[in-house]
Amino acid sequence: MTYRSILTVVDGSRWAEHRARVAAGLAARFGARLTGAFPRPAPPVSAWDQPLDWGLTPSIPPALSPEAVAAHERRSDAQAEDARMAFEAAADQAGCRSDWMTIPGASAAGVLQLMRRTDLSILPTGRLPTLGETGTTAADLVLDSGGPALLLPDRAAAPLPGRRVLVAWNGSREAARALRDAWPFLTIAESVRVALVRSAEAEEPDSLLQRYFEDHGREVELVVVREPDAGVADALRAEAEALGADLIVMGLYGRSRLRETILGGVSRSLLDSAGIPILATH
Repeated sequence: MTYRSILTVVDGSRWAEHRARVAAGLAARFGARLTGAFPRPAPPVSAWDQPLDWGLTPSIPPALSPEAVAAHERRSDAQAEDARMAFEAAADQAGCRSDWMTIPGASAAGVLQLMRRTDLSILPTGRLPTLGETGTTAADLVLDSGGPALLLPDRAAAPLPGRRVLVAWNGSREAARALRDAWPFLTIAESVRVALVRSAEAEEPDSLLQRYFEDHGREVELVVVREPDAGVADALRAEAEALGADLIVMGLYGRSRLRETILGGVSRSLLDSAGIPILATH
């Protein structure tokens, strides 16, 4: 298995160019076609910059003037052109096949449709501000897309993640899905460590998981992490630091509007502060 198609969202943020370079490098590494997508910002709904304070008498907001609409379109065109040029420069430098698309940013639907038709998506770890009226988080997109996404923290220094990989495992469906979705990275990684998240009374080794890797010819190190839910994120960070990991693999599950990892509610902590790229899937 490998990735034959990779998608990255290139918006107007300062780190979008960095994501484009990482995406292009990975597309070249895996022999994949790279698609860059610019989510075009939706125009403001009214001339009000901010909503009225609660308790004030409601009134009809003033309509946008034609000049304001035209100014918004000019800004969006300029942002799209800057994003396209940065994306194409990254693709040319990496020597990968590439396509460019501009999609409406009024909702996340356009990005989700692309993600569902792509082997791997590359996104920031936090919020994508141009998707929807208030933005959309990368975690929401992962939960809804049905496929894996590489989430890059803005401050990530490593140009191409995947040399040393930490896999978070607790035996759940989400963990199994993440493991399979990450296999192209695991196949070529220099080293792979699997952190088995266990309760205090659970048995030590996981012979079936060890055999799974052996059957695939992948040498790994299995370590057992015995921590209460509140300490799992810190334990995983410690394992990643000890390994010198540049990629963490983990599954996500969603319940109502709450986003949690398969490991008992540590996803928010890892996404916010791990400082390491995360390959997440649902």
